[in-house]
Amino acid sequence: MGEGKRLCVRGERLLKILESSVEYRPEEYVVHVASDNPFLTLVGIILSQNTTDKNAIAALKRFREEVGDTPEKVLEKGYEAVARAIRTSGSYRRKAEAIVELARRLVARGGVSYLKTASPSELREFLSSIKGIGRKTVDVFLSFTGKEKVFPVDTHARRIAYRWGLTSSPKARYEEVSKALAEHFGENVDYERAHKLIIAFGRKYCRARWPRCEECPLRNCCPKRLEE
Repeated sequence: MGEGKRLCVRGERLLKILESSVEYRPEEYVVHVASDNPFLTLVGIILSQNTTDKNAIAALKRFREEVGDTPEKVLEKGYEAVARAIRTSGSYRRKAEAIVELARRLVARGGVSYLKTASPSELREFLSSIKGIGRKTVDVFLSFTGKEKVFPVDTHARRIAYRWGLTSSPKARYEEVSKALAEHFGENVDYERAHKLIIAFGRKYCRARWPRCEECPLRNCCPKRLEE
């Protein structure tokens, strides 16, 4: 990709183009399925690691039915029950360990209310200290719950940021991609919504394989398309 070439549209205008070109269905994202419960929201984000939202939603539904919806119930049921319930999400033993440890530490801090009352910086430090909860999981949670204005980065965001010329490498560091997207969209844009629209855009047009450049609504100003 040529040096200095960037997507020529940005900010609120870019958001509007994305909104008009892709269909954003909240029910297809695991965070929205459990949006009434911050603990389940976190569990859902953990379940979505390295799998599809569809698989994560199915696993979260079974988790809620067989284990419960509070950290106290998780500790009561135990690790094996959690692992069994979330098996369809993939890497279920690692995820079960993270969920049980999250539950244990939350109970030690007074339960799920801690997720509502703790400051963003305190939550970031708390969640990041748990094995199995990485930067993306923390960012998605803080962004979705409105705790912190941050741009989460997944495979779609990383790929698209590079194709838009916002990063110099398809393997750019997480922090670089997050900062580049935040700066390109600008302070006035809801990063949570922008992130979900990028996911939808990546699924419909800017695919990893066989991107639909000829049909893309950004084809006239996208560096990847213009260099072809």
